[in-house]
Amino acid sequence: MTRKMSRAFVGTAMGVLLIMSMAFLLQGCGQVSTGVSGSDFPFTVTDDLGRQVTVRQAPNRIVSLVPTQTEILFALGLGDRVVGVTEFCDYPAEAGAKPKVGGFATPNAELIVVAQPDLVLAGVIQEEFIRQFEEAGLTVVALEALSLPQTLEKIRLVGRITGADEAAESLVQSMQQRIDTVADRVSGLSEEQKPTVFFEVWPEPLTTGGARSFLNSLIVTAGGKNIAGDVDLDWVTYSPEMVLARNPQVIIFSHHGESTQTVEQLKARKGWEKVAAIQQNRIGYIEDQNLLVRAGPRVVEGLERVAKYLHPELFE
Repeated sequence: MTRKMSRAFVGTAMGVLLIMSMAFLLQGCGQVSTGVSGSDFPFTVTDDLGRQVTVRQAPNRIVSLVPTQTEILFALGLGDRVVGVTEFCDYPAEAGAKPKVGGFATPNAELIVVAQPDLVLAGVIQEEFIRQFEEAGLTVVALEALSLPQTLEKIRLVGRITGADEAAESLVQSMQQRIDTVADRVSGLSEEQKPTVFFEVWPEPLTTGGARSFLNSLIVTAGGKNIAGDVDLDWVTYSPEMVLARNPQVIIFSHHGESTQTVEQLKARKGWEKVAAIQQNRIGYIEDQNLLVRAGPRVVEGLERVAKYLHPELFE
């Protein structure tokens, strides 16, 4: 978007704001909580785009442009402050009742401005939109976690910028205990005892997580070795021949989008009968892929599920 177009966007959005803001405020006023003290504000934070963002007060109107951040907000008890989410923010159920401000990759800038948020939580992938929001005078923080430790760090940060420090710390401690339980049980394994794992994110084109993906962190923490862990990318297109060459001892897959693949269909793939995971019947199915790709509160459940598939003898 050119600077001229950006100015036009701001002008249009602010015009819509003048017309609609009173109606939106009346609709949302019963949902806003004011119980968090702003005594620790203002402060400046560096987000994951390297931007210096000053948060001037505890936000009462929050727009979330990332399903992960939406889950964190609700887990921290801040659902009543959320005044806008994306069409993909489907957990918890209460999030589905919130006003929609577009898709994850296509947020509706005018709707976001009209919502009059005092905080927008975004992802690094939305950098182009973030520049527009800044020009409209909005406070935007971009967050991204690529590992379990980073997930805990981001939850603490969300707690800090929303004034929910205590709730965030309580959630982090609970998650850390469950992570430590898994890590402790696999800590005595030798490298030979750690199975090689292929995690199938999508069947066609065949896609898995590389070294920069959150899946890699889960597999390693659960005591496994990601066969694509040597690829310095987040998502990796893998050919069937590459899977056969790596011969994983465990295959895990989940449903995403319109995929309806079954375990039987995966086993029946031509040539895959020679894969160790299929010969030993070590195929794991996790019905909700969001437990594994959303770096939020529920990811500890995904970690535990992966660990049970890799080491059932350790997780009775």
